[in-house]
Amino acid sequence: MTDVAIGFLLLGVAMLVVLGIVFAISSRGGAPRETPRPPRGVHLPGPSFLPVIMSVGALLLGAGLAFRAEDQFANLWLAIPGLAVLVFGIVAWVAAANSEWRDTEHGSHDDGAAH
Repeated sequence: MTDVAIGFLLLGVAMLVVLGIVFAISSRGGAPRETPRPPRGVHLPGPSFLPVIMSVGALLLGAGLAFRAEDQFANLWLAIPGLAVLVFGIVAWVAAANSEWRDTEHGSHDDGAAH
């Protein structure tokens, strides 16, 4: 067995252990607790296409790093557009979050009901 195979085997075992711990913690029972209510004005954001855009950018970036020639660091035809799309998605999402935050601070969403 090569060193790379042993590394992947150790990584797989570690992932299974972590998933098992998360499953054990999340599935243990207990007394039902009262769900805390959010403060006035706080609500879930509306649906957004930005996570999908960022995923496409990350996919292109990852493909550019994976599908490359032996003497290259990355396939620039995939990596550069992927990086641009990913950065665009991050900037747009932060701008949308800032806009939402400002709207909430100024009370335009303060209707008294928790959504």
